Amino acid sequence: MAGSQYSVRAQVNKDSVRRQRNQISRTLEDFKLPAKSVFDRAMPRYPNLWFYVDARLVRSYDAAVKLVTGNLRKAMRLREFYGPFDNAEGCDFEVRLEHLQPWEVREQRALQHSHAFHMRYYFSALARQGLDQVKLGERAYYRFGASVHYEVEHTNPNHADVESCPICGRTGEYANLKGNLVELVHDPLGLELVLSGRIRGETVRFEDWEQREVGSIEALKQRFTIRQNTFPAQAGDKNTLRIGVVVISPK
Repeated sequence: MAGSQYSVRAQVNKDSVRRQRNQISRTLEDFKLPAKSVFDRAMPRYPNLWFYVDARLVRSYDAAVKLVTGNLRKAMRLREFYGPFDNAEGCDFEVRLEHLQPWEVREQRALQHSHAFHMRYYFSALARQGLDQVKLGERAYYRFGASVHYEVEHTNPNHADVESCPICGRTGEYANLKGNLVELVHDPLGLELVLSGRIRGETVRFEDWEQREVGSIEALKQRFTIRQNTFPAQAGDKNTLRIGVVVISPK
């Protein structure tokens, strides 16, 4: 009898989890993202990456931000920058990786370059306006945004754009997209890297003797339940090609 009751409870729990997942992963609208106007006017593009941290994991918004940023820093060996900045684009702080995937072409020496992964975090504006927590389905989540992109590295004189680059340029699947290169190419490339560790499907590695993979949010699956969604954007105030949402919950 006890075994039967246990089986019933287990099935109820599985059904509850399944319903919860279905409730929060259908469309971008389900995540109740805030308007771009809540952020500093210096922010040029809508954040293309959002983190939702299950409130059961932490006791405060500050702890939720640290949970994500600290674990990503370790997973990807990100260098953090707190300013002063030439142009912070309204962020709270930023992280970078430089000298990735060198593009070396003898015929185009003046344009050749390595690449940078660059991410700016945005959270204080949400906290000031009481938009730092939201309920999805039956659960409460802390949330904050980031603007992530992949571009010509910062010390190269061609920073940030080389249109013809097969890695960060308007080439391949992005070749026919007309408009802002950052919104349409650099943003989705950065999103691809942080979510999967790849650029255009190719695993990105550090340029040293180990050739270790740069890594991604996938590393957090060792400690948490991670669910990812990527949605088309480029509508309304969401001036970026795609928006990714990462939901972090207890295992």
